[in-house]
Amino acid sequence: MMLWTVLPNQLLELAAQQLLTLDPASEERLAKLAGKRLRVTLKEIGKPLTVTVTEASVYMSWIESDAVDCHIMTEFAVLPELRDSANITRLIKADKLDIDGDPMLAQQLSKLFTELDIDWPEQLSQRIGDVPAQLLVSAFRRGRSRMQSMQTDSQQWLKDALVEEKQVLPAREQFLQFQADVQALRARIDKLERELRKSRT
Repeated sequence: MMLWTVLPNQLLELAAQQLLTLDPASEERLAKLAGKRLRVTLKEIGKPLTVTVTEASVYMSWIESDAVDCHIMTEFAVLPELRDSANITRLIKADKLDIDGDPMLAQQLSKLFTELDIDWPEQLSQRIGDVPAQLLVSAFRRGRSRMQSMQTDSQQWLKDALVEEKQVLPAREQFLQFQADVQALRARIDKLERELRKSRT
């Protein structure tokens, strides 16, 4: 086994196990999936990664060859789309995804981590103390608030640029007026067609 696969695998497994221990509700979610095995083969890597769930944690291996409940063959960029089951059929038809086994298992496994509810302020205070933890959490919240504000501003700027300056997109009022004009034109055409039919009879 090559070192470049062993080390990242061990780090990933350790990180996953640590995160699960930080949320008490993980125990219940793990119990529901205990004994389930998922194998993922990414085209970019070629070598399959097998994830095994027990009542206590998750384990990962690059050398497993025993039977699994689900084997997913796809590309790295496709993985985030698997969170929504509505995408699965489309991805299979587009030859971006191949699934052998239970297709819902991948979503259930991802929920182990996407539904984690970790009290980060409490975890930080236990490790670095109350005051530094509070300062760090406050800084993080301010940074997140700034990022959200910047995103909102950039979206508004783009909208203004496309609608008002470049006139690539119509303003909402213009679009509604256009819709009303089209409907009025359609009504006039329908009326003319009726009148023509009457005049021919």
